[in-house]
Amino acid sequence: MKAKLIEALLRVFAWIPLSLQRRIGCFFGALMYRGNGKTVRLTRRNLVLCMPELEEAEREKLVRASVISTLTNVFATASVWFRGLKWHDRHITGVENRDLFDAALAEDRGLLLLIPHFGNWELAGMWASRFRTTTAIYRKPRMEFLDELLQRVRNLGTATLVPASTRGVLAVVKALQQGQMTVILPDQEPAREGGLFSPFFGQNALTMTLVHRLTAKTNPRILVAYARREGDGFVLGFTEPDADLYVEDAQSAADALNRSVESLVRTAPEQYQWEYKRFRKQPSDANLYRDL
Repeated sequence: MKAKLIEALLRVFAWIPLSLQRRIGCFFGALMYRGNGKTVRLTRRNLVLCMPELEEAEREKLVRASVISTLTNVFATASVWFRGLKWHDRHITGVENRDLFDAALAEDRGLLLLIPHFGNWELAGMWASRFRTTTAIYRKPRMEFLDELLQRVRNLGTATLVPASTRGVLAVVKALQQGQMTVILPDQEPAREGGLFSPFFGQNALTMTLVHRLTAKTNPRILVAYARREGDGFVLGFTEPDADLYVEDAQSAADALNRSVESLVRTAPEQYQWEYKRFRKQPSDANLYRDL
């Protein structure tokens, strides 16, 4: 019953025009910012940690913009999920560095797309999956009844979702070895045994070693992909990752992974998901979010 109600609400949101969605997101985002709830406080703490060079007023302006961006993204994602490929095409206003993606597709090896929590990452992954059979690792939602919904709505292209588990990793290895594509969100915090501490915006962040292990096993082509909100739609794009992502040393590769994500985030920092507890695990077991 909960799943049906949530899906019904999302479908209603999906039919709101994008321009109105953004105005609604601005309104509720501004209210959320003024309420100074946990999402706002988490965003502020992460920006204090990651951008200490900003003046307080400038950083607070970014906190507000980030909260508004998050609310706007929630509404837009409903449309991404339920309006179909024609809606996608109507609202994608450009594709930056399309030649990088086309060249990668033409290579005779697997393609690994890194899509951070930036802009509308759902749109980026779903658009790319049109062009090659895709296996994407995902984390099952805490509310189990949402799992079936996510499996269904994310499969508009050629994507197969696999859980973030040993079985899922084996499926991705097989897919890459067969020359297929896989999508990974590289800025999720892994379990301790699956990561190394690496600088992210100058802070220790437990960083996944999965990308390094997949690179060592399957020698894929790697690109960073994104869907940035811009004007009346979204600009998709692709960039080369830091070159050290391909090296044999796991620590160097983890550092390169974070540099790749950071480089993208700095292009439009208000569109990054700053409310995520990216620094929850620390080498000293310190809790950077204890007082929130």
